[in-house]
Amino acid sequence: MAALLGWQGGLGRADLALYDLFSAIAPPAPSDDVVIVAIDEPSLAEIGRWPWRRDVHADLIERISAQSPAAIGLDLLLSEADPDPAVDQRLAGAIHRSGRVVLPVFTVRLPGGQVQPMLPVAPLAAAARALGHVSVEADADGVVRSVFLREGRDGPGGRWWDHFSVALLQVAGRPLPAALPGRRAPAVADSGEAAGTWRRDHWMYIAFAGPGGTYRAVSAADVLRGNVPDQLFRNRVVLVGAASSGLGDVYPTPLTGHALYTPGVEVSANIAGDLLAGSGRLAPLPWQGALFSLMALALFVPVLWRFSPRRSLLQTAAVVPLVLAASALALHLWGLWLPPVAALVVMAGMYLVWNWHRLETATNFLDAEVSRLRQGEIPLRLADASAQTGLQYGVAQGDLVDRRVRALARAAHDLRALHRFVAAVLDSLPDIALVAGEDGRVLMANQAAVDYFGQDAATLRGQGLSALLAHLQPLPGAELRDAQGRIDPALARHGSECRDGRGAEFLLKVGPAADFGGVARTWIVSLVDITRLRLAERKRDEALQFLWHDLRSPQAAVLSLLDLHAADPHDLPTPELLGRIRRHVQRTHALAEGFVQLARAESVALQRQPVDLADVVLDAADDCWSLAHAHQIELRTALPEGEALVLGDRGLLTRAAVNLVHNAVKFSGAGTRVDCSLLQEDGTWRLCVRDQGPGLTPADRERLFERFARGSEPRAEGVGLGLAFTRTVVLRHGGRLELDSTPGVGSEFRILLPADCKQS
Repeated sequence: MAALLGWQGGLGRADLALYDLFSAIAPPAPSDDVVIVAIDEPSLAEIGRWPWRRDVHADLIERISAQSPAAIGLDLLLSEADPDPAVDQRLAGAIHRSGRVVLPVFTVRLPGGQVQPMLPVAPLAAAARALGHVSVEADADGVVRSVFLREGRDGPGGRWWDHFSVALLQVAGRPLPAALPGRRAPAVADSGEAAGTWRRDHWMYIAFAGPGGTYRAVSAADVLRGNVPDQLFRNRVVLVGAASSGLGDVYPTPLTGHALYTPGVEVSANIAGDLLAGSGRLAPLPWQGALFSLMALALFVPVLWRFSPRRSLLQTAAVVPLVLAASALALHLWGLWLPPVAALVVMAGMYLVWNWHRLETATNFLDAEVSRLRQGEIPLRLADASAQTGLQYGVAQGDLVDRRVRALARAAHDLRALHRFVAAVLDSLPDIALVAGEDGRVLMANQAAVDYFGQDAATLRGQGLSALLAHLQPLPGAELRDAQGRIDPALARHGSECRDGRGAEFLLKVGPAADFGGVARTWIVSLVDITRLRLAERKRDEALQFLWHDLRSPQAAVLSLLDLHAADPHDLPTPELLGRIRRHVQRTHALAEGFVQLARAESVALQRQPVDLADVVLDAADDCWSLAHAHQIELRTALPEGEALVLGDRGLLTRAAVNLVHNAVKFSGAGTRVDCSLLQEDGTWRLCVRDQGPGLTPADRERLFERFARGSEPRAEGVGLGLAFTRTVVLRHGGRLELDSTPGVGSEFRILLPADCKQS
């Protein structure tokens, strides 16, 4: 139906109303090459009532010709001879002397339906440079929107005339297309018309520049008085015609307002302007109208197919402006008028029929599903929940659809209750849990998974399991993926250890779930966070290593010294023996003390209170002053005015600062300086300790903050726990520890703490 209506040119007046609306949007500018000499009300008042004597027209042509126009169109009815033949001869003489005058051919429809051309009288027609018809095409509503650029009669004695505007442009020497624009008329043999029938060709819509008065016009009275600029008509197309509504040559056009009309001479001016600018509009060929209607439906049908009735209504409301916009764009960009109403009417009818079909299909489906429920083909696992609703199968009242909807709603209630139960169980699991389908896509996710992946449950659903867990890397010795890189349930069924990009470690397990047929269709994936467990294991291993190696070695050395002394008391003098034993005991004590302090920094709750970092720096400097003085090292402090407050544990912060100052003094040479400074940048306090020691190699810097790590410098005799302690304290206070070191120049350690530091 859409194609048929489009083939036939749309739905008449409704499409024409839209054409008028679209034509008012960005109309073309009037051509500056066309000027109208208007026989208007002031001219009639000055020269006299109409019709004027033809001597007046001759004078008018003479005055216009004096400015050398490109062509003159005398749009006046001159088909009857003047009672005085000499008057016609004088007018013919003026026309002949101008050599550029085009006269109109009017047409009259006789009672039998035949068309009779009305030519100017013989002397005038002979003197004119060309003749052109001035017929315009009025639509069913009486509005002039189009024109045929050629009209005439075939056969013996027949003659064709170009439109008045075409003849004017030809006389003016303006370039025109080799073939006139517009929709062509079929040949006589194709149309079934008899030879000699009046025919019209090159049908074109007129792109009006505006309502009457848009084109430049001067009053005929002003021209006769010579009251016009000298170059007004030079090399321009000049049209002379009636512009007074009382003369009858006026027409309603798309851009005329209520009770306003456009003079016929200005209609011709608009046609000439369109031909000069190439802005004339074409009526669609039948196949173009049909194709446009089908393309509009191509936008509309997917809306019905894919969306619910409510959304399809909204989408339909969006498609309608698109179709209207496409029609308007085709009119303004390509000059092709594509009537849209046929497509819109078919879309409205299709919307109603389609939704009726949807309702019928839904009713049949509900009927079938309720029958299956009654026959027990779909087991309901939560019958008690249905009983609590007070509804019984088959007792709902109402029309057919209402009864089916109510019955299916009770079954859906049972299923929702079951779904809520399963979801609640899944959410209660403390570990990350995902349920994946047979295709490897997530079906359900618990709250722990939502928190870990940072996405809501709706976003997680539908994502591929392999892509979601792609950031997990198996730990050495663990298998996680198959040869194609996919999560392999067979490999992960018994648990596979892996680590994410943040260093958290997990035990990945995949367990199959079975449907009613006992076939595995879904998989339950769990991620058990074992980060704390592995951290505890590493700490246990470090403690065992500490007890086995670091504490055992000094004790074993003391026992060896005592055994040697017992075997030969004179082999090693007693003072030297006691000194060696003392050094081993001191090392054991330092190891134990450092280990205990580090364990306290890692696990004991912080005693938070406002702490002035300036006092911390001063305490650290006082603690290390005697050591610096003994090594002939200058210890300087630079503190800000006022307080430098942070929220933290003063004891731990002071010990961390002491460790940095102590290391700086220990590794500095005699005669050097250690600087301790405190400054604030962007709300962060920076405690800096700079020495002039030997500096650190890149290898030393990489492992300097690890437990029991000591540098390659010969003076690095500590137990390797001081910097690990400092780093732990800083991190627990929400800060960070930085290091800059240049071999041979010195090192700078920086503690950065925010003013509102929070427990890490």
